[in-house]
Amino acid sequence: MNDNIEILGKGLAFNFGVDSNGGIKFSSYEKSVEEGIDIILSTKPGERVYNRKFGCLIQDLMFEPNNSETKNLAARYVKYALDMFEKRINVLSVEAQSEDEKSINIIVNYKLIESNREYNLVYPFYLLPQ
Repeated sequence: MNDNIEILGKGLAFNFGVDSNGGIKFSSYEKSVEEGIDIILSTKPGERVYNRKFGCLIQDLMFEPNNSETKNLAARYVKYALDMFEKRINVLSVEAQSEDEKSINIIVNYKLIESNREYNLVYPFYLLPQ
């Protein structure tokens, strides 16, 4: 196994559960990073008792209209949160696009620091009707 990839780590899988052998499900390496990004973006600052700053402000946009201002804020909030809390990646770009008025797709392009490999992730963010 490549020693560089070890820094990406292993941990409990984000969708906690049982693996095919009946043990606790873990995620490793690239999957661990992807799940870390999802955790950051799904957590509202203040939700974690011992780390109140952890998370992403995107949740504050849930009741906003789906317009260019909201999409720009969403992209900015996501980039800031990932730069602050996911130290295993370099964020290359964040774009916010929508196909309908109820959702925004956040497209995150990032590079793993240890392997220099590039990845992308689409995070769907749903707006609630007013």
